[in-house]
Amino acid sequence: MQEQTLKHTLNKNINYSPLDLKLDFETYLRKRKINTNKKLLVEYEGIKIALTQKQIEVLTYVAKGYSNIKIAKELTAKESTMKLLIYRLIKYLESVLYERIDRFYLIIIAQKFNLDDYTKPAN
Repeated sequence: MQEQTLKHTLNKNINYSPLDLKLDFETYLRKRKINTNKKLLVEYEGIKIALTQKQIEVLTYVAKGYSNIKIAKELTAKESTMKLLIYRLIKYLESVLYERIDRFYLIIIAQKFNLDDYTKPAN
């Protein structure tokens, strides 16, 4: 009896139409986009800056003085991805803070953010 129920359940899950799969995938992407684009406000010298969870993770490693390669290994990503993410983060902070920012100044800013309050413990 249980075997028949299991086979029926498995067959039921396999028989999706292409339209059902596409709609399900679009729902998944929409939920993922909402979750990844949630921003947290971080204060720096009286200015509130909205950062995503990924940007905060990268900034915590930058504050510790990690290189792009080391950050990429920690976050299981490519070095080129980290370079691009850090470049965009620097450009974003330049536009918000109205200052010229390089990697060294980014480390100082990241250390002043006190990002330990914003990072989630691993489950």
